[in-house]
Amino acid sequence: MSRVRSDLSKVARNAYHMLSRSTIRKVDTKHLAPQASHLDGFHSQTDTDVEIQQGWGVIGVPLDQEEESNQQGQKQQDTSQGDWNHNQPKGKAAELITMRVGSQSHPVAFPVADRRVQPYGMKAGESAHYSMSGTGQMLFHNDKGSYLVVTNNEPEQSKSGGEQPERFASMRHVEKKKQPREIKEDQQEDPKHEGETVNTEVRATKSKIEFRVGDQVVAYFDAGKFVVLVECLLGDEDKEQMKQVFRREDVDDAGNKPAKFAQKVWAK
Repeated sequence: MSRVRSDLSKVARNAYHMLSRSTIRKVDTKHLAPQASHLDGFHSQTDTDVEIQQGWGVIGVPLDQEEESNQQGQKQQDTSQGDWNHNQPKGKAAELITMRVGSQSHPVAFPVADRRVQPYGMKAGESAHYSMSGTGQMLFHNDKGSYLVVTNNEPEQSKSGGEQPERFASMRHVEKKKQPREIKEDQQEDPKHEGETVNTEVRATKSKIEFRVGDQVVAYFDAGKFVVLVECLLGDEDKEQMKQVFRREDVDDAGNKPAKFAQKVWAK
């Protein structure tokens, strides 16, 4: 009977430690799957280099854990003997569920939330993919439509306190290399996920909409004006079937022949 009690106690302890809610200090993304540098779970329990499992087609990197003033310069206590470690950081952080299946020494983590930046007050049926920096930018869906939302708000951990850069919403076709599936130790890659070079783009800021080809702005709308900076064809693709546009004041004295045409504009 004592052996049964012992076995049941062991099973209970393993089940108790199988799942825990943890906070994350920092994420390392230079791996095929992101890793948590440190996960703090139960009191005095800190796991390092823990693989983070994220859903297919979605990835996010939370802000680093906030550092409290009394933690700066503080060193981790030795936990090999005596008292437990009381120096786990207590600053605000993103949260995960840590799971240990088959081994206590090889946990995996599943992201849950970051209360510092996660939107709240959403209604039933709404969903969003939001910026982890806390600017309020998001891809938001409700029954009226889908919205790509861009703001000039200050990030949650901004230290500048000054004016923020003019951010833009961009729909673009780009050239970019596929990332290799083998990461070398000395690989110093800073990938441009937004594209290495732009082929075509529609870009919207707070007050302006631009149409671009590469780095060239070919047309824009600003302050109630739509400006075309390249050849403009209205109504047909064949200039032979069209007439060149001219302004009313650009005619000869008889009024029946244009003396000057508008540049690069044809209409049918």
